[in-house]
Amino acid sequence: LLKDFPDELRADIAMHLNKELLQLPLFESASRGCLRSLSLIIKTSFCAPAEFLIRQGDALQAIYFVCSGSMEVLKDNTVLAILGESVKRFIIRWRTL
Repeated sequence: LLKDFPDELRADIAMHLNKELLQLPLFESASRGCLRSLSLIIKTSFCAPAEFLIRQGDALQAIYFVCSGSMEVLKDNTVLAILGESVKRFIIRWRTL
């Protein structure tokens, strides 16, 4: 949808849509230009209960932020950890370039 807009306008919209995520302490030392670039590659995805995001041995293609609900870390069907919310509303998928 945003592909037809000028780059500056796309970046402004992306910054607004991802404002909550970009305000995490992880990004506090990032410059505005860096945040604008990051905002353009952040992808939102929703996961259903019992859906696997990553399996052991998979090559990582993204960084996931749990923004609503929780997720379990499993090994041999044993729960090793339960990860909770770090932001509100979405699970953010940050794709690598």
